[in-house]
Amino acid sequence: MTLTLEYTPLNDIPKIVESARSNFRNHRTQSLEFRKEQLRALLRLLKENEGELVDAIKADLNRSKDTEVSGCIEACEYYINNLEELTQNRKAKGFKESDDCFIRLSPLGTILVIGTWNYPVGLVLQPLAGVLAAGNNCVIKPSEVSENTAKVLTRLLRKYMDPEVVYIINGAVEESSLMLKQRFDHIFYTGGAQVAKIVMEAAAKHLTPVTLELGGKCPVIITEHADLAKAAQTIAGWKVANCGQICLTADYVLCPKHLQEELIKQVIDTWTHMFGKDIKACESYPRIINRRQHERLQKVLQSVQSQNKIVFGGNSDVDSLFVEPTIVTNVSLKDDIMQSEIFGPILPIVTCENLDTAIDIVNSIEHPLALYIFTDKREQIDRVLTETRSGSVTANDLGSQYFNPNLPFGGVGQSGMGNYHGKYSVDTFSHHRSVFLRNVHRL
Repeated sequence: MTLTLEYTPLNDIPKIVESARSNFRNHRTQSLEFRKEQLRALLRLLKENEGELVDAIKADLNRSKDTEVSGCIEACEYYINNLEELTQNRKAKGFKESDDCFIRLSPLGTILVIGTWNYPVGLVLQPLAGVLAAGNNCVIKPSEVSENTAKVLTRLLRKYMDPEVVYIINGAVEESSLMLKQRFDHIFYTGGAQVAKIVMEAAAKHLTPVTLELGGKCPVIITEHADLAKAAQTIAGWKVANCGQICLTADYVLCPKHLQEELIKQVIDTWTHMFGKDIKACESYPRIINRRQHERLQKVLQSVQSQNKIVFGGNSDVDSLFVEPTIVTNVSLKDDIMQSEIFGPILPIVTCENLDTAIDIVNSIEHPLALYIFTDKREQIDRVLTETRSGSVTANDLGSQYFNPNLPFGGVGQSGMGNYHGKYSVDTFSHHRSVFLRNVHRL
């Protein structure tokens, strides 16, 4: 699948945003039934075109098995089934018995959702579902890097969604820069910290609130009380999912030195079981998104190769955008590989003799989006919860916190601000409006 993405003409961008803002003021999006109609339309889009969306994702990232579309379906169904409860007034205590006080969740207005390329469906349509559930309208900017998916999304959203509720802007730097000069009521951005600063600076000119879903170096702490086989299999699976291009995957591992050899063996065994001994020849093994990202990872590999730190893997091929799953040992915190998020299938292992040292290392690096620990000792988990900072903490698994709609998903510090998923999306895309009624007869 090779499609050319048509960029939005620059002259149209201010008109699109003004049209969205004007149409929000007709109040159509506020009724719960209208919100459900839009969510049902989005649900039909997903269910009737799941195959086409999965094909587009495969064309961009060579992912054949995927949870993006199913995750969006679950989100739509969650909001449809729980909308009354999620949006009802929240009672508050007054000064007098006759006072009627409550918090009303009011739509913010026109929301800008800026998607990213590594999960080009889920990280656009899941936020959109929350925007619609909260009663807003939305301008969507898909990532132009995942060109095939952006093209399909553009056509399907225009076909299924109300044109006064969902708007689309396509383009690269020039189009995005002009788009960010426009006024929105909230901006939701998923991506890297460098662009997030640009988004935040643009939003500040209009005092527009932002939700920034970023990333960081997510550590995995393995203690002497871990189920090592379970830890190895989980880390191995997540490190190659989407070819490591996941913001909450394991970035590096912290483990006792005496466990390192067995951990490496079991990670390699898991990869061999998944893809065979010739991983490059395996058609189901994902690929890096483009040459730019491949060249970035190639520099990482060259750096650790020059220091003889690779114990498995290390091969790559720019023409096929292939990077082999790679394990790196004898890693120092001063090494280049530890200075920024890897975002690829390269796994550094840092040895540390105890939990004290692991916690010190975690705290020496910017707060990650997720922190993982493998142990059967609750007191070790409690120490991590007390003595570190991260967007989330998961014990004895990876990534499960993202899929639970009852938990907020978001970062802290350099890994982001704000959160979403489930009720937290409705909260994020709503104004919590205080209402104080005195001497008013209740209906």
